[in-house]
Amino acid sequence: METSFIYRTIRTSAVVSCFAFLAAWLYFGFKFGAGIVVGTMWGCLNLYAIGLAVKALIVPEKAKKGIIILILVLKFPLIYFIGYLILRINCFPILSLLAGFTVIFLIMLSKALGNSLLTGARKQPENSVK
Repeated sequence: METSFIYRTIRTSAVVSCFAFLAAWLYFGFKFGAGIVVGTMWGCLNLYAIGLAVKALIVPEKAKKGIIILILVLKFPLIYFIGYLILRINCFPILSLLAGFTVIFLIMLSKALGNSLLTGARKQPENSVK
């Protein structure tokens, strides 16, 4: 799996959350729709930080201890503190935040399934009957 998978997932999740915002705003109200967007953006920020950390660990020329430690020190306390504040201010329904955070996993699952189906369809059977 290449690193562009993470960035494409983040882009697609942002677009899907915008459409989900419009639908949720129409059916459940503005706060619910905004909660979906906030949950998705928090999850995208988390996924982006994980991608940076993994890329810094895997790519040999970028594997510098200081950068890796900085990413991990910023990721865990800062991003999870932001998540705590989002929950603490109690402005958005928790269900909408969870729905927004789940969007990322649904996008990753659909991209992985689509990729495996497409690569499986490209392979020709070895013992084809004529």
